[in-house]
Amino acid sequence: MELQDYIQIVKRRWWIVVLTALIAAASAFVFSRLQTPIYKSSMKLTIQPARTDFGQTQAAKQLLSSYISIIRTERNAAEVGKRLQLDYSPAYIYGQTRMADDAASYGVEIEVRDYDGETANRIAREWAQLFVEFRNRDNAKQRREDRVEAILGDDPRYTQDYPRTGVNTAAGLLLGLAAGAAIVALLEWRQSALLRAPKDVERNLSLPIVGDIPAH
Repeated sequence: MELQDYIQIVKRRWWIVVLTALIAAASAFVFSRLQTPIYKSSMKLTIQPARTDFGQTQAAKQLLSSYISIIRTERNAAEVGKRLQLDYSPAYIYGQTRMADDAASYGVEIEVRDYDGETANRIAREWAQLFVEFRNRDNAKQRREDRVEAILGDDPRYTQDYPRTGVNTAAGLLLGLAAGAAIVALLEWRQSALLRAPKDVERNLSLPIVGDIPAH
């Protein structure tokens, strides 16, 4: 097919592609809005050694994962639920909590997901408080110069984690464009045997046209 043929197809069928894309985008938007939102709360702790010498700072960095393993347990999840008087099982609180170490900044990132953003904030803050209490208990056994403190960062903030309406709508639009283009291609393929213009006859039969019969 020549470029002019593609231009003619676009002129005839553009509305199919646009309509399919709009329907897909609208469907994705409505579907996302009907979903129950899940919120994610994030909070950060900083681990600070009492001494700033290389040995202790490296040791503190390497122990971050160990600290997380000690704190993030179902037993502590039960304690969080008890302190906040939540009607959640320890397994649920544990499963909705993620902790990750950031060795570059000597930090621990706490993430909590819940159907209520403020509840997620409260849970994240309580996990952080347990972390601080753990370090305080351990520091009480250490000499002052050997202590490693956990310092609370800013108060946790929540954002909507699911559904991501904007992303889903954009994905629906792109899929709709692809589906619309596929529909147009299928329609053109089914009608490819039709001869719409004299040049189609010349191209298919490899014969020149010397005349035509008027429609009237």
